[in-house]
Amino acid sequence: GVLFVANVDLIIVPYVLQPMGLSFWTMFWIAMPIANLEIFGWFYFWRWFAWKWLPQTESVKETVELTKNIIELLREYGLLGTIIYKVRETFRWATSPGRKESLKKWGHFWMLFLGAEPFFTGGRLLGVILCGATRWRVGLVSLCIGNALHVYISIATWNLIFYLWNEYKGWLILFGIISLLFMARGYFWKLLKREAVEAKSP
Repeated sequence: GVLFVANVDLIIVPYVLQPMGLSFWTMFWIAMPIANLEIFGWFYFWRWFAWKWLPQTESVKETVELTKNIIELLREYGLLGTIIYKVRETFRWATSPGRKESLKKWGHFWMLFLGAEPFFTGGRLLGVILCGATRWRVGLVSLCIGNALHVYISIATWNLIFYLWNEYKGWLILFGIISLLFMARGYFWKLLKREAVEAKSP
């Protein structure tokens, strides 16, 4: 919970720093250390998980269906069991042979990319888990440098979003309403066509 509240992309920049009207570089020098502290927090968690907790528990059963949704998991395993299941699956995803091979091949360049990438979720999480699972503390340096670049991109992106919202709020709301109407029209049109086909079928 604490680590989520400290999330720079989703919490700190848009809901804390932006409303304060701070300059770009002031936001950067506040957000960047927080973002890297988040990485260190996750690193120590995943290192504990990989080297302390996981070896003392039974291995993940291969028969567990990976397609289960969160409701099914909660019903079957309960809240704590679901959390453990999700943590284990995240660990297995991050430490697959292909991703370990990428770490061996690219090393610091791989960590730098995972820290900086702004295009898909899970980059920094993947880097932190790999560093924790392999006890590679030096890799955190490259990950944090990349993360600083990611913070720069994140602040610039939020600045652009808030600028567009302030300048074109009315047009954006209108565009959103029109988009929703078109989606609703498409949904109901498909529903009516399906009902018509079912009515014709014997």
